[in-house]
Amino acid sequence: MTITKDNLDEILFENQDARLLIQDVVTNTSANLYYYHDVEISVRMAIEIYNRAYQADEEDRFYSVSFLDYSKEKAPSTSMQPAAYTVLK
Repeated sequence: MTITKDNLDEILFENQDARLLIQDVVTNTSANLYYYHDVEISVRMAIEIYNRAYQADEEDRFYSVSFLDYSKEKAPSTSMQPAAYTVLK
């Protein structure tokens, strides 16, 4: 599901700070955020997304993030996989 300012109530956030950061991103940037059910968006994730989205907008680039890889971080593994970020010129 693409996150918009109209469906923020359907998203699981760690706290209000994380929600406000993501709300700011979807309201004020051209970033596309793709959410997967039951992934909790932490403040750390929200700050990373906020910074990358605003940087991409300043550089006239497209920014997209999928929370699917964030859900894999919860599973035990031998290596940490980074979140799926796409930044295109």
